[in-house]
Amino acid sequence: MRQQWMDGMRGLAIVAVVLFHAELVGGPLIWLSEVNQELAHYRMPLLMGLSGLLLARSLAKGPRRHLSGKARAVLWPYVVWASLDLTQVCLHLLATGEPLPPDLSRLALYNPSGYLWFLAFLFCYHVLATPLPAWARSIAAPTLLLLGATIGSSDLHRFVTLAGWFLVGDLLGRVVGPRVPGVVTDLVGRFRWGFLATIGRQSVVYYACHLIVMVYAVRLVHRLGVTEPRLVVPVAVVVPLAVGALLVRLRRHRWADALFVWPRVDSTAVTERIGASVPEEVPALAQRQC
Repeated sequence: MRQQWMDGMRGLAIVAVVLFHAELVGGPLIWLSEVNQELAHYRMPLLMGLSGLLLARSLAKGPRRHLSGKARAVLWPYVVWASLDLTQVCLHLLATGEPLPPDLSRLALYNPSGYLWFLAFLFCYHVLATPLPAWARSIAAPTLLLLGATIGSSDLHRFVTLAGWFLVGDLLGRVVGPRVPGVVTDLVGRFRWGFLATIGRQSVVYYACHLIVMVYAVRLVHRLGVTEPRLVVPVAVVVPLAVGALLVRLRRHRWADALFVWPRVDSTAVTERIGASVPEEVPALAQRQC
């Protein structure tokens, strides 16, 4: 059975990401800026740590099944939504008469200033962790965190540091998880996570679609003459979450499910999509990193 607290915490991290981008796209709000500054230390490490908690269980299926599963549920949505993201950016630039990015071919492979880098990192971590025995992953977790602290602010710093948090999650799942007293797990299980757990169960859907939806929702609101951040930011938060919920419901159809997991021709394609989750900036206005 899925553990509600994991889904709830993952959903909380996804909402934190949405709030961060809502400030970038919808406009600055003092209170939201303060909230985002506090959450900046936790949102992506939390997502990576939660992903790492399930690493050992996935590796127990064998290297081939482990990697094929991550290619279907992590790499595939990255490819799909990165392609959609880059396409809509190019169309927007052409419509406004602006030149296309000179490094378009590189951005088609990986866009570090975009928002989908989390999925790319997560897939890389699964690939790199596959051949490592448990003891090596345990040693690598604190080592990578210490190494990341010595690297200046850069993509390499982010990659190394989050790799450390991913393996910290793995370490906690293997060492601490089995030793947690039953009374504690029962107490945690009684907490009602509500819509946060709902988001967390399908976090890949909300993460993959939220920023593209947000940008176009805000553009529409601006065209209607509404530019006050106090009115725009709620739209930037509610609309992507609502569209994400709609896409979750539409995943019963193969065309919608194929946006988030590699499509299969057999009858198991729809049932397997239920377990897919992550963890987890298009125009110039949103060209900043989580």
